[in-house]
Amino acid sequence: MANPLAEAAVQAVEIDAFSKDIPNMMYDSDTLYRLMKEKATVIPVSNITGGGGVTRPSFRVNMRIQAGAAITQGTGNGDSLGRGTGSQWAGMALSPVFFYSGCEITYLARMATNGPKRSEGGFKVQAQELKNSLTQAEQGLEGLMNSDGSGAFDQIPATATVNNNTGSGQSTSSIVGMNVAVQFADQQVVQVFSSIGGTNRGSFTISYVDGVSNTLYSAGALPAGTTTGDYLVINGGSGAAGSSLMGLRAYQVNSNVGSLNGLPRASFPGRLSTPTINMNGQAVVQATETRISTLIGRALGPESEALKDLIYYCGPDQAAAIQNIYYTINYFNVPDAKGDVTPDITKRFFPKTWGGRDLHVSWNALPGRIDAFCPSTWYMGEMIPLELYDFGSGVTVAPIVDINTGGYLTSNIFYYNACLNLVNSNVRSGCYLTSCAQPAIS
Repeated sequence: MANPLAEAAVQAVEIDAFSKDIPNMMYDSDTLYRLMKEKATVIPVSNITGGGGVTRPSFRVNMRIQAGAAITQGTGNGDSLGRGTGSQWAGMALSPVFFYSGCEITYLARMATNGPKRSEGGFKVQAQELKNSLTQAEQGLEGLMNSDGSGAFDQIPATATVNNNTGSGQSTSSIVGMNVAVQFADQQVVQVFSSIGGTNRGSFTISYVDGVSNTLYSAGALPAGTTTGDYLVINGGSGAAGSSLMGLRAYQVNSNVGSLNGLPRASFPGRLSTPTINMNGQAVVQATETRISTLIGRALGPESEALKDLIYYCGPDQAAAIQNIYYTINYFNVPDAKGDVTPDITKRFFPKTWGGRDLHVSWNALPGRIDAFCPSTWYMGEMIPLELYDFGSGVTVAPIVDINTGGYLTSNIFYYNACLNLVNSNVRSGCYLTSCAQPAIS
């Protein structure tokens, strides 16, 4: 059930408030989304087309997928030159996917905070919620950017604890120990699937997200049968492979089975597979970066542009592990340690580079994993960039119809919407590490 922003939610910022600043207690990070917007090639695309009576995806990325004209040996004494071969090309095809993020505010909530005479510091709830809702929409896209293309934000780990209808209030149910709880948002409706493309157990509304303990809370019961190993999927999605935004883990896959955007991997062994290193619980060291570069060099050659454009992407756990490499070799000159105070060798921030390549740290990234990829091989096809939904003639705020009387409720609603998708034109130009040791945080 929808929970619009009513006047009770803004009473704390009405005129009797005494705080000078209003802290924002919500998580905010969209590293991968902004990274793709800035570094990937953004192209305008259409919707699914049906010209000529044939329905087909609206944009295609082509690639040279098989070489030809291989060398042979002969005598030159009247022997046959043999038949020739040539390069083969293929194309991945996909279409943009619509996403919506709605915010509903009651009339009283707007009027009770309208201007300096009614609220602290001239706070206007609708203006503030326009900003907050944009941030939430970006965070939702960020979660999908880290996903596998099925619309699943996260999988309930085997080590998690599922408490179904055992509590009370806003924590009637909970899932403790998610991989990345901040992929989700307060008041978000999610579906529970037994597997990718498997049984849809039902849906539930998240009341609160706790990123510190990686816990999701709900004021109601979870769908019957919810258990570890299940996937939490975006509301409105089918949960099938490739049915939602094709995120990082849709392309960074080491496999010759299944398909990728219509291309069967078995038909092109090795060409649609990303090199990978299983760290088997070992921590990254200085030489790990060289192993990554070597694997990509084996796939594409030492002169490949991929080795020049490569960047690293990981969560704070692996950023800390890379930072620890520095601490193990750190040194200082004894004469510089003057006085009776122990020198501080701890740095404030994570490294910006690793192996001389940019290191991007996101709290949304999957723990125990490091991805290396080339933004230049990625394309973001946008039919509609993230913007306010236009109801027509530039109107972006609409009243809510009372389905019981046919009149209107004293509420207004606005939406942010986007229609886009991601494609990686060369999955061999990357590498990913799994099962990396995670430094203790808590």
